[in-house]
Amino acid sequence: MKGVKILHCADLHFDSPFRDSDSSYREKRKEDLRETFGAIIDKAVKEEVNIILMAGDLFDNATVMKTTVDYVIRKLKEIPDIRVFISPGNHDPYHGKSFYKIIPWPNNVHVFQDKLEKVHIESLNTVVYGIGFGDSYERQGLIECMESEIDIEDNKINIMVMHGDVTSSCSEYNPITLEHIGKSKMDYIALGHKHDFSGILRESDTFYAYSGNPEGRGFDECGDKGIILGTVYKKYVELSFEPIAKRKYVICSIDISGCRDYEEVKTMILKESDNVSREKNLFKIILCGEVPEDFIINKELLKEKIKDDFFYVKLEDNTTISIDYEEIAGEFSLRGLYAKKILKSIEEETEPLEKELLYKALKLGIESLTAKEVKMK
Repeated sequence: MKGVKILHCADLHFDSPFRDSDSSYREKRKEDLRETFGAIIDKAVKEEVNIILMAGDLFDNATVMKTTVDYVIRKLKEIPDIRVFISPGNHDPYHGKSFYKIIPWPNNVHVFQDKLEKVHIESLNTVVYGIGFGDSYERQGLIECMESEIDIEDNKINIMVMHGDVTSSCSEYNPITLEHIGKSKMDYIALGHKHDFSGILRESDTFYAYSGNPEGRGFDECGDKGIILGTVYKKYVELSFEPIAKRKYVICSIDISGCRDYEEVKTMILKESDNVSREKNLFKIILCGEVPEDFIINKELLKEKIKDDFFYVKLEDNTTISIDYEEIAGEFSLRGLYAKKILKSIEEETEPLEKELLYKALKLGIESLTAKEVKMK
């Protein structure tokens, strides 16, 4: 049986607040999301796909800019020959006041409501099944009674699009068990909700996958973000993940031990980060290592010195003070007395674990008695 070419995406979360970015960058990131959606549509045209499956959370919340809605509709009108199927998720459920009901969707777009239904595409010998969230929470699995609710056409390619949580326990977001998937008789289930690509998985004769979101929204969503593209056949698939994000979130730990001033720290940061990547992506730089006692890092000052080398940069200071404990123990001061006492206890202690704890106490105690913030780890 001839296959059907699909593009599977999910969790765009249009007009996300992007709280992880500074306010000046939030509008830029919203525009990035729109551009990434445009890239998805362009990719569908280039690859000559038959069907686009959007597995929920197209919108992030009840507040969406008119600019965004107009752009989405315009791009979908550019592909009248590609069938588009949307399954609303927990962030954009289908109800009386939802955008899905208010927006005048193009004829090639089908939005699944909160009842399981199927759509025949005779020219492709394919049936697309779907169901959307009717509320922000769906604690009962939406396809638990699938076999009794709807006839599955064994002589067709059967595809489902749905937002939900594949889990072996309870969930507030449409719990889906592997048993549900295996008994569904689907050839492929396009899932949304989890923001990382799951790999192309299989349960019994059914293939399924999370595409992840096509554009990360914070430093908890690092790495490649994209879509799933390929062909679904009867009981077989040829599908792969394709990165498509305009920007990535990148977390970089940089050891600045030995750096004596901001210029040396800047040099180390630029050396440890790729120039092309810096100009495009969003970075969180975590400074670590030991710095001299008299070099107290001011993050705002350091950020000012490096900001022109990055599209966006956020700094965390996890450095500790480089301390000569023996020298401090010789001081006639409070911290000198403290260091001398703890060093004596370390020398007398025979248990390795106790020695380690005493060393940590020494380090934290000395830091607390200097002009530097104490970092409890």
